[in-house]
Amino acid sequence: MQKEKKELIKKFKVVIEDLMDNYEEYTDEEKAQIKEIFQKVADLNTLLDKYDIDVEIDWREYSEAYGQYFGMMLY
Repeated sequence: MQKEKKELIKKFKVVIEDLMDNYEEYTDEEKAQIKEIFQKVADLNTLLDKYDIDVEIDWREYSEAYGQYFGMMLY
């Protein structure tokens, strides 16, 4: 299970880097698709917070990082 988790994290990081490497050149539609995907991931993460009983997440940090890429805050 730990190996699967590490592999998923590795693949996710590669995909994020690949999505963002030419972000400035993307069309508005392509940028909107990326924003939608990241918002769905953020929504899923919120749903899964019930498993993070001992871990407190600072969503402001995530929102600030999101805002740096897309120029908008999540909340």
